[in-house]
Amino acid sequence: MATAIKDIQEDPRERALQEKVATGYQLEDVEEMTERYRNVLVNTVHIAADLEVVTLPTYSPAIKTSPTLEDKIAIAAACQDELGHAQMMYRILEDFGYDTHSFLFDRDPEEWRTFQMLEFPHEDYIESVVSMCYGDRAGYITTVDLEENCSYAPFARSLRKVNYEETFHVSHGERWTRFFWNQSESSRKRVQEMVDFYFPLCAAWFGMPDNLKTRTDQLAYRIRGASNDEMRQKWLSRIVPYSEDVGIKVPAHFDEEQGKYVLDYEAPIYLDEEKRQWDYDRQITWEEQLKIWKKGSKHKVPSIARVMSEQWGKDLW
Repeated sequence: MATAIKDIQEDPRERALQEKVATGYQLEDVEEMTERYRNVLVNTVHIAADLEVVTLPTYSPAIKTSPTLEDKIAIAAACQDELGHAQMMYRILEDFGYDTHSFLFDRDPEEWRTFQMLEFPHEDYIESVVSMCYGDRAGYITTVDLEENCSYAPFARSLRKVNYEETFHVSHGERWTRFFWNQSESSRKRVQEMVDFYFPLCAAWFGMPDNLKTRTDQLAYRIRGASNDEMRQKWLSRIVPYSEDVGIKVPAHFDEEQGKYVLDYEAPIYLDEEKRQWDYDRQITWEEQLKIWKKGSKHKVPSIARVMSEQWGKDLW
């Protein structure tokens, strides 16, 4: 990392571009980019696009198990939105020489860049709305930051529609999570089970703590504006009060002394994938966590392979 920083400081083009975007300047043309800027931007868009596509196999089981036609339509509509978001992002990647069809259907599934939170197929409709409530809120905070701060104007503009539609996903999740919490004892139990499972996954969406992060190019080139901890704090400041208002228990609270929201556990912690249970007494190292994130869950490769082989159709309905 020290070498990388030194390289930027000694390269006048890199230093000049960083100083330029720091003033709020937005690039419109690929020709304005340095190679390093281009690589950071492409990597960011690449991950964002993959995350949108992987929602299809994640949500599809819930379409089959949703209790009503209206619920099926709600999940299908969310999937349609996400695929539209991916299409916009892949279109941007085409400006950098990528072929969308090849990118979607010819890559090894293990090469896809996904986050653990989106790798577990939803077993029922309650899991989907809890995922929207807590998970889509995390994704929304990320994409809003990119829209408001990204120094590459075409990408920032493309996120206006993305974020407009994500507000519906979040509000849908919040509304129906509250509904099922109050519907019956069994639905309330299921909501709490899903929050117990998804909360640490969503908190981890924002990555490693700032003091351990070694790659800071996204901030240096103003691809995004907020750090990992800053975005995680925004998420906590919205989701913890919501949970407390509904009555849902979450492993986080507002610390009066620190003046911020904090987790009730020290990340990273061990997840038993088979049982979908977190062991708060078993902390793992960040090196171990990074390996888990890179490999993905047991569902990652089969889910992406399903997208690539287009095994869809009337069985969903």
